Amino acid sequence: MMRFGLIGLGGIGEVRKQALEVSDVCELTAAFDLDANLLAQLPDDITVFKDAEQLLKSDACDAVIISTPTHFHKDLAITALENGKHVIVEKPMASSLAECEQMVETAERCGKILTVGFNHRYFAAIKEVKAAIQNEALGTLRYVKGYAGHTGLSEFKSAWMYDKDKMGGGTLMDNGIHTLDLICYLINDEINEVSGMISTKTWQLDRTEDNAFVQLRSQSGVMGSLHSSWTEWKGYHFYVEAYGDLGMARAYYAPMSSTIITMEKPGGQASKKRNFYIPAIFREKFKGWQSTVVQTFVEEFHDFVSLTNGGPAGAIATAQDGLRSIAIPNAVYDSDRDHQVVTLNRPG
Repeated sequence: MMRFGLIGLGGIGEVRKQALEVSDVCELTAAFDLDANLLAQLPDDITVFKDAEQLLKSDACDAVIISTPTHFHKDLAITALENGKHVIVEKPMASSLAECEQMVETAERCGKILTVGFNHRYFAAIKEVKAAIQNEALGTLRYVKGYAGHTGLSEFKSAWMYDKDKMGGGTLMDNGIHTLDLICYLINDEINEVSGMISTKTWQLDRTEDNAFVQLRSQSGVMGSLHSSWTEWKGYHFYVEAYGDLGMARAYYAPMSSTIITMEKPGGQASKKRNFYIPAIFREKFKGWQSTVVQTFVEEFHDFVSLTNGGPAGAIATAQDGLRSIAIPNAVYDSDRDHQVVTLNRPG
């Protein structure tokens, strides 16, 4: 059992705790949060610390999950890595590209594993789309497009979540970053070209976009597009679609569903398969969306332990994936400002 320390017990940190409690490869052995009441609710066999640095320098855990506001990620991750601990950091990886680069460099220098919590990769519908691409059911992949939206400021519990200096951006760094990662994950190739446009007109926040439109091109020529929004008045949802010359595959949430369309030749007679994941829909109805996220975290922990033991990474988002997920939004901001395509010369 890999021993985990958890920094941050509110919100997603609480869901991480639930996942650790049911994992068969990990266990929670150490924790820190600024709220002493949250620490007091933990079982007696979990060591609680008065500050994060004490936890990171202790021998109470082998790895750390960082579930804090984004602007704390870099310092906490670097301290953890330099003290011999592997790290899972929630998305977004950090507030700036420079901070992400420091985190990646530290992990490489210390010989430790650093991953980013892009758990949407473990959604059942995403697995089905990924499999359709891998088994060439869609023919040759040509482009991937996605959408992510929610109602904006009404979704946020704290002001830091839409503060440019702390989050690093707006919708692209919030809900959009998950779908952006999925698009890159499905393309599975280095992203070379990025362009895009952003808008701040609805919420009129300082340098923080409420809508973003992104265009991508990979090294092999596969194209990608994303619309990310904080003005989706219908409520939270996202989808991603992969198109080949012999079909397409779509994953949607929420509720979870997938569609696979295949044909023997371009424009030929189509065969359609749809899946509505009824057990997951009913589970979420009675136990909330957190029940699905717990399952994705448990799978992520399996891949994390495998990676730290020199095994396959599975679907987990690596440090380089995290770096890419910040490089692309920053390229979009530059593209919008300069009205030009940005060449992305970074690992993808």
